[in-house]
Amino acid sequence: MEKTNHMNWEFETITKHTQDILIVVDQNQIVQFITPSFETVLGYRIEELLGRNVFDPVFPEDRDRLIASHREVINLKEPKMDEYRVYHKNGEVKYVESRVMLIPNDPNNLVVVNIRDITLRKSMEAELANRKNRYQVLQNQLKKYSQDLSMVLKLSDLKNRLIEELETVLPEAQPLISIFHRETESFEGDFPIGLLSYLPTLAIGKIQYDNEQIHILLGERKEKAHILTINACSIKESMDSIWFETLIFYTVMVFESLHVIENLINQLESALQNNKRPQWMMRLLFNLSEKQRLELSSDLHDTVLHEQMILYRNLDAILKEYNFEGEIQDQLNGIVKGVSDSIHQIQMTCHELRPPLLRELGLLSSLENLFEYMQVSSTFKINYTTEIRESLVLNEEETIGLYRIVQELLNNAGKHSRASNLYFYIENKENNIMLQYSDDGIGFDSEKLTPTYKSIGLSGMRERIKSLGGTIEFDTQPGEGLRVRLELPITR
Repeated sequence: MEKTNHMNWEFETITKHTQDILIVVDQNQIVQFITPSFETVLGYRIEELLGRNVFDPVFPEDRDRLIASHREVINLKEPKMDEYRVYHKNGEVKYVESRVMLIPNDPNNLVVVNIRDITLRKSMEAELANRKNRYQVLQNQLKKYSQDLSMVLKLSDLKNRLIEELETVLPEAQPLISIFHRETESFEGDFPIGLLSYLPTLAIGKIQYDNEQIHILLGERKEKAHILTINACSIKESMDSIWFETLIFYTVMVFESLHVIENLINQLESALQNNKRPQWMMRLLFNLSEKQRLELSSDLHDTVLHEQMILYRNLDAILKEYNFEGEIQDQLNGIVKGVSDSIHQIQMTCHELRPPLLRELGLLSSLENLFEYMQVSSTFKINYTTEIRESLVLNEEETIGLYRIVQELLNNAGKHSRASNLYFYIENKENNIMLQYSDDGIGFDSEKLTPTYKSIGLSGMRERIKSLGGTIEFDTQPGEGLRVRLELPITR
């Protein structure tokens, strides 16, 4: 008797204090027993469900599925778990998780239903899913925006694209771009009330918070400040804030780029009207030329030269393995020699297009290699001296520029000068590279070096050194050889 009372006490204690809902249901879906936690979780008194259909509080769209699940437990005699929605007494929809188990050998096919409230968990899962989706949307929009900006060439297009993006991603933003004239201290068109007081504190790309608005200075152009204003309430999450800051960073960067492009176009138009070429344009053209030379050299080396070397090795192997009659042997030898000469010519072309290891060896060592290489096949003698004993630190543009000028002097000597001796002298004087060249060739008319002369030879050297901020002087007359003096400031 005492044991039975103790068991009853334990059962009563468990049923009163469990946080989960325990329900006993018969095969007709009628509730036979229910724990007090039913009222705690769903707000109903026990007597409101006891003796009634257990599925009455269930959300209508989930009811048929649960009825079928209940029958399945009875028929298969196996436990089953489900997630579904039920109505709280106050009308709120709750998410619950249940485990249904058949009581063994019971004539009424009673089942025990253990129900747990998972509304908070479901809410968190939904929130995580929403955040994940929102993050993906923001990432995709930012990617598309940055791609679109690469096609923007006008400030008006940039501003329109920015407004469109903000209206799409932040529907409550109500973006407005105001223009403030610094000279007249007045706004052009509409502007937010109170913005004037924030003008002194605005910095380009920095977010300035007002009580209900956010102001950002996008940039300045011709004494006009372009200021973006949005509603602060449109940024609801930290990820929105990060997205907005990144958007502004991209926008400010493009704003500045458009300003630079506009200035360059104005300079170019002015220079063309005066029949001049700006230094930056010449520099750009030389850089593009070097890039094309590098690509062509790589293509020749990796394709044509490679194929020629394979052909040469195959022909050489055939000649060593087989004996041919005299005339055929001579023809094959001629073909092998032709392929060998072709390989040598391609190697020379690659060498001229892009000197090997120029960046790694530096200017002085590369020039020494060039002089040795040219001396082998030249009729003139190359005399080279330098007072520089330490490593010469130049940037890539300066290195390739000086190397190309020396190349052109050698080419000119080989093609036109008929010189017997060439003299090169290089020194580093007060952070300026000084290059002096002279030869004993036939010289030429100095008028060919005027800016109107359109050759790509010596006059092209003047354009190249000018693009690097240096100077070059030529001294020549027919029969008196050529003297060149070049000075280039070293960029640290």
